[in-house]
Amino acid sequence: MLAAERQQRILEMLLKSGAVSTAKAAKSLGISEETVRRDFETLEADGKLSRQHGGAVRLNESHRDLSLHSREIANVAEKKVIAELALAQIQAGDILFFDASSTVFHLACLLPNLEVTVLTSALKVAVELSRRPAVQVILTGGAVKPSSLSCQGGLADLILEQCQVQKAFLSCRGLDAKRGLSEPNAEQAALKRKIISLADQTILLADHTKTGVKSSYFYAKLEEVDFFVTDRDPGNAVQRALDRGDGELILPTKK
Repeated sequence: MLAAERQQRILEMLLKSGAVSTAKAAKSLGISEETVRRDFETLEADGKLSRQHGGAVRLNESHRDLSLHSREIANVAEKKVIAELALAQIQAGDILFFDASSTVFHLACLLPNLEVTVLTSALKVAVELSRRPAVQVILTGGAVKPSSLSCQGGLADLILEQCQVQKAFLSCRGLDAKRGLSEPNAEQAALKRKIISLADQTILLADHTKTGVKSSYFYAKLEEVDFFVTDRDPGNAVQRALDRGDGELILPTKK
């Protein structure tokens, strides 16, 4: 196994559990503990983890612009549950906006061949939905950000200003009851701020790991959210913030 592949596997372990011991990483990868330690040193020098006695821990990533792959492999089961709940908010004839988040991509994968219009800043969403003849897909355009395969910038804003958006499906990196929704990237935050100002309804899709997190750039208050779809009860403070704006919390039905 090449060093780059080993190190990617280590980062995936950290993304899922937050910490990994040297012994566990060595056993999982089928390599020596000494090789794992060298990989830890390399990854720490790159600012991707912090070495601890007996292993390594994930750095606080709420302020980092993670790659699309890193986001796609995190909390997949929770994102699928959220996407299934969010699908009920879509009806034929709707004009929708889908952002470039991995959770909203799960929603795009579930969307049937329904007569709707979807504006999106996400290249992967556009490709996925282009397989459904009844779905009209409109890319916002703008500069493509390689890490997220999303369009952003002034050109995207100009196109959006010319379009009607009934329901905007968005996610976030952080969700704080007082400060609101945040992203690590200023341009992504600005794009989402623009969408919320244009949309008739804002539908937030975010799993429980986002609650209580503050990233670098805040783009909306929770009071501006019409529906918050999540996998676990986010607590009283978040519920109160939603109530101030008459927002609705959507959770999985307990079995």
